[in-house]
Amino acid sequence: MNKSRTTRRKVLKILSSAAAVISLPLQVRSTESVIVVKIGHIQSLSGPSSPYGIRARDGATFAMNEINRAGGFTDKNNNKYVIEILEGDMVNDPKQAVILFRQHALDPTVVASIGPTNSLGFLPCIPAAAQFKLPLVSNGSGAPVKQWTPWAYRVNPEASTVTPIFIKTVVKTLGIRRLAVIFDQTQDAQTGDARITKKLAEKIGYEVVSYEAFRSSDQDFSPQLTNVRIKKPDAIFVAATTGDGVRIVMQLREMGINIPLLTGYGAFFDPVYWDATNGKIKDCYTWLAQDPNRTDSTFRQWLDEYNRTFKLEATSFSMHGYDAVYTIIECIKQANGTDRSAIQKKLSSLNFISPIGTRISFKNPPHGNNLNPSITIMKISGRASGQSIL
Repeated sequence: MNKSRTTRRKVLKILSSAAAVISLPLQVRSTESVIVVKIGHIQSLSGPSSPYGIRARDGATFAMNEINRAGGFTDKNNNKYVIEILEGDMVNDPKQAVILFRQHALDPTVVASIGPTNSLGFLPCIPAAAQFKLPLVSNGSGAPVKQWTPWAYRVNPEASTVTPIFIKTVVKTLGIRRLAVIFDQTQDAQTGDARITKKLAEKIGYEVVSYEAFRSSDQDFSPQLTNVRIKKPDAIFVAATTGDGVRIVMQLREMGINIPLLTGYGAFFDPVYWDATNGKIKDCYTWLAQDPNRTDSTFRQWLDEYNRTFKLEATSFSMHGYDAVYTIIECIKQANGTDRSAIQKKLSSLNFISPIGTRISFKNPPHGNNLNPSITIMKISGRASGQSIL
């Protein structure tokens, strides 16, 4: 009897092991039927540009999770895909951005790279994209580009398109005749904004009475702000990343300079800016790629779910990160595959609307800018709230 029981146990163990072996190929086959799309993502996750980079990273992560929770996506040939994003921190260093991009390019499983939001990182990656033949889609850079390549794009509005509209609208609204500019000379996007603002003065009809440069992470702006106060401007354009901008605003207000402030890239709409300045940016002006006051249900649901998911609330850079992922996805759908050259070819003439309503269209050559970006000009009235004036 004991021998019989032992035999049955052995038989059951053998059958159990056999069942496990039989089930293994089925699991492998189901995994093999899904193609994993690897996308590189380069951002400043530390340093002065991190408030933008973290938002763009979170927006891309939100898109990845949204797609994968839905079971992935399919192309026209019914190939099925899921997303994997490979993150890298450029630490506000252009050399590090290029190193990370090269790593993505040398990995044959990576189909494209997105980011950085920081122009300091995006601009040197443009020639690298052409060299390594890896599609690159920025989700926030706004600085002018001297020489494009058909391998580089950006989904967001950029300064040469938006800043003239922004300045003209606010100058007319406030009746500005004398404008001061303070800008970070180490950041390409902020320097670009300052130059455009100076160049537009005669055409729009104001005078730049003070043009003050500083370096990223400076702590004391009193020399520049003293010059500004002496010139008695009607308003000040603050072209700075969030950390430096907060210090400038606080020092301006402490000096009793309470005139309206202007800034680009939705900076004043960031709740971090409002909190850190104790609301001293009230009645100041910025521009955004999306109107946060939109009432359509799809956008409101997206915004609510995003803000429930992440510690930092959504800004335009969150939407740019999200849109960049869907831009790559749309190209894969249209190309029916993940070949880099096929994705680049689709990018060069892409025209589609992202799930949150962003119109994204390219024609490269001659350039990789979004041809139809949406623009909203905001007068800040509270924490992450304001009145749309355009």
